[in-house]
Order: sequence, then structure tokens, then C-alpha cells
Amino acid sequence: MTGKVFPESANLYQDEAKILFDYYRKAAEKIVTEEKELEAKITTTEDEIATAQKTKLLLFILTCVFGGLGAAGIVFGIIRQVIESGGSVFFVTGAAFFVAAVISFIKMLKAKKTIGQGESRKKGFGEAKDAVRRDYKVTKLGVAYVPVATSVPFEGKFFVVDHTGGMDNTEFSLSVLHKPQEFQQALTDLENGIEKVPAVESNECAEQIDTSDYSLSMQNVTMHDYVGNIDRQVRNISYLLGDNDSVSVALPVIPPESEEDKFITEYATTETNGKPVVRVFNIDGYNDKLTTFSKLNNMKKELEKRGNEDNIEYFKKLIKKLGESVQIISKVKTNSLSKFLEYENMIFSAVLKAGYNQYSPVLEAEEIGRIREASFNFQDSVDDYKPFHLKASSRVKYDLFSGAWIAEDNSRTSMPFGMNQIQEEVLMPVINNLMNETRIERLKIYNNIKDQKMHYLNEWNKDVEDAFRDNRKTGNDLITQITNAYAEYNTAYQTYTSYKATQDSLKKTGNMADSEVQEKDNAAEQIAGFEVQAQQCNKTNEEFQQYMDRLQDDITAKSEQFGHIEYYEASLRDSEPRDFARSQDPENMQALDERRKRLIPVNSYYAMYAKIPPAPQIDPKLMDDFTINLEQKASEDLSSITDRETAVEQKETEDKADSSSAGTPAEDDTTSGGE
Repeated sequence: MTGKVFPESANLYQDEAKILFDYYRKAAEKIVTEEKELEAKITTTEDEIATAQKTKLLLFILTCVFGGLGAAGIVFGIIRQVIESGGSVFFVTGAAFFVAAVISFIKMLKAKKTIGQGESRKKGFGEAKDAVRRDYKVTKLGVAYVPVATSVPFEGKFFVVDHTGGMDNTEFSLSVLHKPQEFQQALTDLENGIEKVPAVESNECAEQIDTSDYSLSMQNVTMHDYVGNIDRQVRNISYLLGDNDSVSVALPVIPPESEEDKFITEYATTETNGKPVVRVFNIDGYNDKLTTFSKLNNMKKELEKRGNEDNIEYFKKLIKKLGESVQIISKVKTNSLSKFLEYENMIFSAVLKAGYNQYSPVLEAEEIGRIREASFNFQDSVDDYKPFHLKASSRVKYDLFSGAWIAEDNSRTSMPFGMNQIQEEVLMPVINNLMNETRIERLKIYNNIKDQKMHYLNEWNKDVEDAFRDNRKTGNDLITQITNAYAEYNTAYQTYTSYKATQDSLKKTGNMADSEVQEKDNAAEQIAGFEVQAQQCNKTNEEFQQYMDRLQDDITAKSEQFGHIEYYEASLRDSEPRDFARSQDPENMQALDERRKRLIPVNSYYAMYAKIPPAPQIDPKLMDDFTINLEQKASEDLSSITDRETAVEQKETEDKADSSSAGTPAEDDTTSGGE
């Protein structure tokens, strides 16, 4: 490339031809223009001379005529004066013609002078026309280049620095690590650490990790050697990357695709072919900056991790491998821990059942159903209550391998009916014996309690009925009063309306015949009003009745609860089996909260009646972070980076293709040609 100067030119040679053509064209135009101007002036001067000659001839004739007439007038005046004494008129007339002749003579002299001056100018214009320069020629045409920008190489590409001072400075910065060797070693240790995943983590360098931000219930967890080593190396790499110095250089970079960049691409060149280079712009300050930038670029190249391997590709592979390794070990540990806890819970459940006599719920379904429906009410149970009892033949045994309970008929169950051995074998017989010894005395007490409660309930029900009756009567009276009051109001209102209408009619007409009160038939309006009022009263009455019904139901429930007389012979002995039987009811199991439902496989009785600690306080962010798939996250991030790089490369390729017709600046001083 040689560069160019004019937009319509293809190269410097066309620029030279255009300059020569423009030079000779302008010279020819100048010669022709000067000659035309002088010829126009000569023509104008000739016209002025011809006009002056005509004027001179006319004035000469007028001078002669006026002079002759003036002389004749004077002569006639003299003759008239001699012959007669009245010749003054001829003297005046002759004098006037004589003055006119003098004036014409003076003007004739001026016209003659003008003719002389015109001849002189015409001669000068002719000499100037002959003196017009016509010997234009080009003896030498020179080419010189002016540096306007410099291209600086950077990572296989380049950017362009402006020399003209028309661009703002752009900051270039590079972070230089303080400990590059330790950074290399940390990367090596991380690679070696994630190369092999141990079957069982060692615990020689365990760390306690603060998790109080996630949960106050578990404020720290233990990180063992494998994951701990990865965490330490990642934190060490992060620290070493942060331990750096940032060195910056400010250069006036020409942005790609800018007007300046397009100008340089189209007009400039990097090949001078030995032509002179004229350094118009001072770039002494840029040289030091460019040298510093080259050093920073070389420092960056020294940080290559594996020979010629690109840093970006290396870290992409490292991130992907790190995500896969940590995700695998996390899944394995989570699954292993879950299975271990499940097995531990199974063993613990079996251990908790060791102190119980377990019975088949199928073989003892009738007896279990009876105790489930027991109310332990003295009035229902005093005469025919049968103590709860399970047959020894219904007992089941635990099979450690299958995890099921097996009865004598080989039937299996996963949720047997348990009876505490101490409760069944010790306490129940003792309670039976004690209760039998004091049965008569306790029956007297029960009967006395029953009489007292019946008396209280009768009084209570009587008072409640009286209160309800009074309330209903009062409510009905209020409704009647409201209805009557509304009827009276409606009648008075209609009377007032009639009088008001009569008064207004009398005021308008002043006729006493209009003073008669007009009776209006408003039966339909009254019926409609009564219906609305009746609906409101009925609605209020219904709401009141519903409230009274709810109150009655509450009173009935409380009276039944108060009337219940606990039959302690049964409840003291069989309340726990009844609770156990009710805990196995599917409806009761479904009504449990989620935390208690997890205890059902251990024991439904524990699930319903156990006192469990409050739920741990867990920040919602815990579950979000816990469910992160590191392998998937790393793949998504790397895919996003790859897409951005592909888009940038595609854009750069299109830009290069668009500018290929005009040429691409090389990595050297960019100069602009000039003549």
C-alpha cells in the first residue's frame, strides 16, 4: 500500500495525476479568465472612446451654431441700434447664444480629453493582455509521509494510538502478582488435590466452618481433609490473585469502528517505500508509555500456567473439573450420610421397641378397636367395663434382616402394637388389685360425684333455658316495636308529604280551591316499605338465632365435658394403650404436622405424643445454596463465557471483512501521505 490523499483516488499515483491535472486546469482557467477580463475592459474602453467622439462632434456643431447665432444677434443689434434706437433685444439674444457656444466648447474640450484618456487605457489593457503568463509547467512533484498514528501489538492483535492529540486518553492496567511462584504452586496443589477422590475422608486437618448465618441451631460444621484442602487451595489462589500491584498506562487510543479509525484504514499506509517522513506531531511522551506497556504485556505472558496453553482455557478446564469434583464428593457424602442416618434410625427404632411387648395389630384388631373407642366414663363403664388384655399368642418378633415383625402365623407387619413391659406386667396387675380392694368405697364416691354433677347440670340447663327464653321474647318484642314504629313513621311521613304538596300548590296559584288536602293512595309504597323492613328484621333475627345456636352448642359441649366422670379403674390402667391405639388411626396420622410425621416409622405413639424440640431456625438462603449443582453451574457459566467470546470473534471477523477492501494496518507506524 502507498496510502492516498483524495477520497476518489485508489492510490498515491492517482493522487499525483489528479494534482497535475488540477494544476494545469487551474492555470488554464486563470489564463483564460485574465484574458477575458482584459478583453472585456478593452471593449468597454473602445465603447467609451466612440461615445466621447460622437459627443465631441455634436458639441463642435453646437458650438459653431451657437457661436454663429450669437455673432449674428450682436451684429443685428448694432445695426438696429444705429438705424433705430431699439436693438437691445438682439444684444441679449446674441449674448445668450454666445454663452451657450462657450459652454458647448468647454464640454467639447472635456470630451477630447476623455478620448485621450480612453486611448491611453486601451493601450495599457492591450499591453496587460500581451503580458498575461502562459508558460505554466511542473518541473518536480514530491511525496512526503506524516505519521498520524501507531499500531501497538497486544495478545495477537493490535490497537491504534493517535499522534494528533484529537483523542482522549484510555487507561490500560495490568495486575502484577507479588508471589507468582506461590500462585503456580497453589494451582498445582489444587490440581493434585482434585485428581483423586478418597473413598473415606481423613480427618487430620479438619476445620470448623462458621454457619451461624444459615442457622442459629447449628452454628458450625466440620470440613474434613479432602473438601477442606480444596477450600484452602481455592482461598489461597483467591488471596494470591488479590495480592498484586496494578500498573496503568494512559494512551490516546483510537476506538475501533470510529471515524478516525475508518480514516486511517482508508487513507493511511505503513509502507513509505523510501519516501521522506516528516514528523509533524510530537510523540516523545508516547514512546516511554509504549515501552512501559510492552513490559506489562511481557509480564502478563510470564504468567502462562502450562507452556503455550492459554490462561483462559486453562482456568475454564480447572473450573469445570473443580465443579465436577466438589459436586461428586458432595453428592456421595450426602447420599452416604442419608443412608447412614436411615440405618441408624432403623436400629434406634428397634432399640426403642426393645422395652415393649409387641403384638400383631391384625390378630388383636378387635381388642385394639375396643380400647380405641373407650371413653372411660363412669356411667358407661362401671358395670360392664372389661380391662384391656392382649393374648400372648398374638406377640410378634423382629426379623433383623427384613426389618419386619413376624407373628406365630407368619403374618408380617411393619407397625406392631406395643405394650410397655413394665406397664403390662407390673403396673396393670398392681392397679387391678388395688382397685378391687377399695371398689365399694370408690363406688360411693363416684355416686356422690354423679349426684352433685347432675344437680349442677340441671340447675345450669334450667338457667340457660330461662336465659334463652327471655332473650327470644325480648328479641321478638324488639322486632314488634320496630315494626310498629316504622308503621307510625310511614303514616306521619305520608301526612306531612300531603300537607307539603297542598301548601306548595296554594303558594303557586293563590286559589283557595287548591287548599284542600289531597289524599294520596300510597298502599303499594307502604307494602314495599314493610317488606324491606320485614326482610331486615328477619335477617337480624336469623343472625341472632345463629349466634344463640352456636352459644347453645358451646354450652352443650361444656356441659358434657363437665358431666363426664372419669372411671379411674379403667383410665389409670388402660389410658396408655388407648392412646397407642388412637395414634395408629390413619386420620390421626394425617393430622400430624410434617416434623411429627417423620417419627411415624419409629413409632406412631411417639409421633403423636412425644415432646419434640422446636424447629431449628434456618435461613431461606441455606436451601438455595444447598441445592446448587456446582457441575451444572460451572457448565452454564463456561457456556455463557464461550458464547460471549464467539460473538466478539464473529463481530471482529465481520469488521475485518468489511475493511478488507481498504486494507488492514500492520503492526507498525501508521502514516498519511502528502504532496
